[in-house]
Amino acid sequence: MAASSSTPRGPMKSATRDFRRQRTTALALIPLALFLIALLLALSGADYETARHYLGNPIVSFLVILTIVSAVLHMRVGMGEVIEDYVHGRFFHVLALTANILFCVAVGLASIYAALKILIGF
Repeated sequence: MAASSSTPRGPMKSATRDFRRQRTTALALIPLALFLIALLLALSGADYETARHYLGNPIVSFLVILTIVSAVLHMRVGMGEVIEDYVHGRFFHVLALTANILFCVAVGLASIYAALKILIGF
């Protein structure tokens, strides 16, 4: 039985999903970036223990982790679009997309690990 014609297939489905993900993360990053800027301004000139106390707050840690996840997803989709447009040749295209995903995962995991380490108190 054939699928409904209203269901997108192939690259169009991925492009639409990436378009929506890019716009959603951009909208999410507006208040999250404002929060992060306010946090950095509040902590400017503070000593290490004060900064650690602020970042150890569960609400602050949650917002920082949301910012990290949103920024990493936004970065992955944005760089993926650049790779799709400008990297030619099957081998380099796949290599660049794979490197993009691995880099974003590494940055995201390292950042979330750091935020959780501060939250837990290690």
